[in-house]
Amino acid sequence: MIYESDIEQYRRLWKRSRPVTQGYQKAYQARTSSGDFLQVEFSFHDGLVKLQVDPSNEKGATYTSTIKKGTIIRERDVLNGFNSPLKKIFLPFKTVFSCLPDEDILDCVGGVYEISKIPLFKYRSHKSDYDPIDHEVQSPPRKSFLTRIADAFFHRENGVFSWKRFRERAVDDLHDSVLGMSLGAVLYFHFFDYMILGWGLGFLGILFGGMDWTLRDREPMIIKVLIFLVTGSYFFYTGYTRF
Repeated sequence: MIYESDIEQYRRLWKRSRPVTQGYQKAYQARTSSGDFLQVEFSFHDGLVKLQVDPSNEKGATYTSTIKKGTIIRERDVLNGFNSPLKKIFLPFKTVFSCLPDEDILDCVGGVYEISKIPLFKYRSHKSDYDPIDHEVQSPPRKSFLTRIADAFFHRENGVFSWKRFRERAVDDLHDSVLGMSLGAVLYFHFFDYMILGWGLGFLGILFGGMDWTLRDREPMIIKVLIFLVTGSYFFYTGYTRF
């Protein structure tokens, strides 16, 4: 049986880290109580997930598995330098991997090594113990668009509001807004052309949205992007029809 307290404990093992493999944009690391080292890297551009296990009882051993949309691409024994089936290596850690706090990664893993496609802590039950892996359960209801936007902006997890994440996001968005207005003013006073100003503001809106997506690893602030795009469109239209 898997107890809810165990799932919460496994969930807390996972920490965000920098990817060590080129081409991967997101990574998590965990170390179990017995000293086993686990790592997950994710490339959302290619839909690849790389799982890594360094067992504590095998000094220097490293095993990796590259998965694409539920299909194993390669399993490798890094220490010995050859490819081999590694199900027996990854299977004992299926519950720990299933508690990874990233639904996109688990969905991409696609149930390989009996890893859950949805984080186990998202399963809710009124019982004190359960085994989500061995029993079929219903997926949690899909969130509405507005709810997902609110979660992304406020960095809520399971509906819990985080002031720290909110302050971090607010500072970044304020920085983008001030920088965008400053660059817009520079463009206008240099060219004195509304059309160039409109193009510049539109480009900055797309740029700041892309920075949220790639560098800051979060959902873009739609309102911020729309403000730049709408303002840029207004100045471009004004410049186009002025002469």
